[in-house]
Formats: sequence, C-alpha cells, structure tokens
Amino acid sequence: MGFGADPMTRPALPGVFALLLLLGVPVTAAPDNDPGKAPAAPPPPAAEAEAEEPLPPGMTAGPADVKVGPNAQLKVQEQDLFGDATVARSMLEKGGNLISNREQGILLSTFGEVIFEFDDVGYIKDDDKDELDADKMLSSMRESQDQANEELRRLGRSELELTGWHVKPHYDNATHNLEWAPIVRNKSTGNQTVNYNVRLLGRRGVMEITLLVSPEKVDDALPWFRKALEGFSYVRGEDYASYTNGDKTAAYGLAALVTGGAVAVAAKSGLLGKLWKFIIIGLAALGGAIKRLFTGKSAETEQSAPTEPPPQP
Repeated sequence: MGFGADPMTRPALPGVFALLLLLGVPVTAAPDNDPGKAPAAPPPPAAEAEAEEPLPPGMTAGPADVKVGPNAQLKVQEQDLFGDATVARSMLEKGGNLISNREQGILLSTFGEVIFEFDDVGYIKDDDKDELDADKMLSSMRESQDQANEELRRLGRSELELTGWHVKPHYDNATHNLEWAPIVRNKSTGNQTVNYNVRLLGRRGVMEITLLVSPEKVDDALPWFRKALEGFSYVRGEDYASYTNGDKTAAYGLAALVTGGAVAVAAKSGLLGKLWKFIIIGLAALGGAIKRLFTGKSAETEQSAPTEPPPQP
C-alpha cells in the first residue's frame, strides 16, 4: 500500500465518529453525483451500520503506511489507529495539554497513545552522548515545568510535577535514539503518567516521540511501543547518516533535548518558547472515548448491561 492511501476506504473501529466529533474534527461524506446510479438501498440495522462505518478524514486504521509529517513515515500495525496532525492537536487540547504546533500525528492503541512531533532545529551533534547527567537533567526539567505551570494556571488547567525517573536518559549509538522517561503527577487529581520519550535524530532535526501510559502499565506497553517504532523511518535523504557539509546544525546537543536546555542555551537557541511544551499530562479525559474506538462500548454501557437474575432459593 502506498502513502496517502484514502483512509475513507478503510474499515472503521466502532465508535470512531463519536470520538472525532468529541475532538471537534470535521466529519464529512463525499457527495454522490452519479445521475445514472440506482437509488441507494435503505440503511442497514444500527449494529451493521456501525461495523461498516468508514473512518473520517485524518484517521487511518492499520495495517497501513502513513506519512508522519513531510520527512518521515510509519507502518501502522493491525489493530492500531493513526491520526494526523489535526487529530493529534485536538486530542492533546481536549486532554488539557499545551500545544507546540510541531505535532505530526498520534498513534492510538489499547496499550497507550504515542505523540509524534518534529523539531526542525537542524542536525544535532551527539558529542555529549557520554556526559548525560540524569540528576542535573531532572533538576533542569523541574525548573522548566515550573515555567510551564504558570501558563497552565493562566489557562485554568491542572499543574504538573515531575516525581522522578522511570527510565534515566541514555543514548543508542547504533540507532541514534535518545530515550528517557520521567514520571509526571497531576497536582489536581494525583494521577500519574509516564512520558516515555524517544528522540530519533534526523538530518534536519529530531522526531520527538512520546508514549503516554500509566506507571503500572508501562512494562506491558513497551514491547508494543518498540514494535511500533520499528515501522518508523525517515524518507530517503532525511535520515541522520545523510548529513552533508553545509546543512543547518543545531545550537545545542543531546542534553538539551532532555532538559530543554539551561536558560542561557534556551535564550540563544530559541528554546524558551518551547519550554511550555515539555510534559504531557496524558489523555485521561478522553479515556472513555478512546476505549470506545477499540471495544465499541462505553463505561456506561458496560455498567448498564443486563445481567442474569440471581437463582431463586
């Protein structure tokens, strides 16, 4: 299957229209202008109609090949859904998150959600790969999150705090992947989310990939997450190894990808405007709607489902 395949022709998972309407994503049907076509048959029963419901624009069901922005691609696995940049921003905003406007898409699964963002900062040198100090990085991230909390308060949203590392920062020399995972706590609800971050270095910048999952489910989600990332690649000529002299080079290294950079680095490189979009609170507010995508049932439906009467004495 080639990239750009029409998602309207793919079978839908139950409840997808309800979620997309909740997110404010427009749902339209192509008009039928064929005058010679026979009159349409009467609509099928509700259950059959739901099973055949097509996906609206912006959503693609796996297995499929999709574009992730202009310079990357992803093989979406069976039983997973991919939403484009518009869907990703809508879901993040509905979940109470700040938007970076670098969102390229979102991958949805029963294991968790994965956000894709691309920062076109240029080629990032990995000279400091052996100098990653996890303690200093956590301290810097907390300072940056304090700044983000000021914006969250202004918007009337929940403030967040970093309670520690689930996985400390580490770099893979072979794949040029940088990984780390802080534990994030919602100060209002007490709910915790692991932001499992992977940064895939490219020729012109970095793809920022974040798995959102609860701490108790992260170990179950990681095998699926790693399998999903095996399907990611930069398009020809855009990978890290394709760097050539004269290409734009970033003003900072690997450490700044984790921390957002110290204030001095941020001021020089333009990172100050990006510090707000550091930590993702998760999509708990959409939990029921996301569940309906994969089960066709809401929590209310399950609770109200009829049960067999108890046996008579």
